[in-house]
Amino acid sequence: MLIASKYEEIYPPFVKDFIYITDKAYSKEQIIEMESSILQSLNFDLTYPTTLRFLERYSHITDCDSKLFSLARYMLELCLVEISMNKWNPSLLVCSAIFVSKKILERRNPWTRFMF
Repeated sequence: MLIASKYEEIYPPFVKDFIYITDKAYSKEQIIEMESSILQSLNFDLTYPTTLRFLERYSHITDCDSKLFSLARYMLELCLVEISMNKWNPSLLVCSAIFVSKKILERRNPWTRFMF
């Protein structure tokens, strides 16, 4: 829970909070040691960036409004259903979704230098 909360929460709980919820069954050192052991066994490889993270970043760079962002996100969600789309990198899928969204919404300059 400590690793997950550090990964997901803006303000993760302190180790002392986990000591409290375990009714002092574990010490601070034991919790930190186990956290370190888990991360080392995972080789610190917790996850990979998803298309949504790339879309959030690229939408700022390419000046997407909420309508374009929502259409691109919808297209990316359709990619989740189609298993053959898994062979493409998430960043490439996002660039493609933004491009197609701009074409559908008839925006100027659908392909920017950033997307090369």
